[in-house]
Amino acid sequence: MDPQLIAEAVDEVGRVLRGDGADLLLLEADPKTLRIRLELRLDNVECADCVLPPDQLSQTITQAIRRRMAGEFELVLDDPRT
Repeated sequence: MDPQLIAEAVDEVGRVLRGDGADLLLLEADPKTLRIRLELRLDNVECADCVLPPDQLSQTITQAIRRRMAGEFELVLDDPRT
């Protein structure tokens, strides 16, 4: 697991979210545990329902990561809506 590639994937999805006032932060990309932990920030969002729903957001993030790296990983998304 390359943390730089993970950061690029997170930034790709984050750019889309920032259009709605949200943001996506990379908290952890641990090559030993293969855990990727992210935090969805909704501080500047006027409509939380306008941001991708949690399941769809997780799928979008997973796809962005898989385009950059092969293999298994655990995605943990801290989403205040869930």
